[in-house]
Amino acid sequence: MNKLLATLMAGVFAVVSTVAIAQSTAPATTDKSAAEKAKEDQKMQKSDKAKAFAEKQKAAQDLSRNSPNPSDQKANVEKSKMQAKTKTKYDQKAQEGLTDMAGTNPAEAKANVEKSKMQSTKRDKVTKEEGKEITKQQQKESKP
Repeated sequence: MNKLLATLMAGVFAVVSTVAIAQSTAPATTDKSAAEKAKEDQKMQKSDKAKAFAEKQKAAQDLSRNSPNPSDQKANVEKSKMQAKTKTKYDQKAQEGLTDMAGTNPAEAKANVEKSKMQSTKRDKVTKEEGKEITKQQQKESKP
């Protein structure tokens, strides 16, 4: 029985191997050769659109490589030195932060806590079933 099984396995392996080798070595009829692809690439590069695109790319690269005139650079540096160095954005954010804090002083906070405690003592005791119903209602109300 073992010999029969081993023979079958060897046969299957041989068939699968030959099929895999045949598929990998046989050229596909729809694929183009490398030479044909290279020719098509050259044709595409010679087209007007490709030339125009290449020119635009080259012009953009030239512009990015060319640095401004040294005298312009010096003028820009001097101009920036003359400007006042203030932290306006930082100052604005700090001012906004101060105005936000101004609404909650300690006396108001303490009063709010006391008010909350007074309201919590007025609440009625709720059973589990009532609590579930209340949460279901709240979920229904919160959905649009």
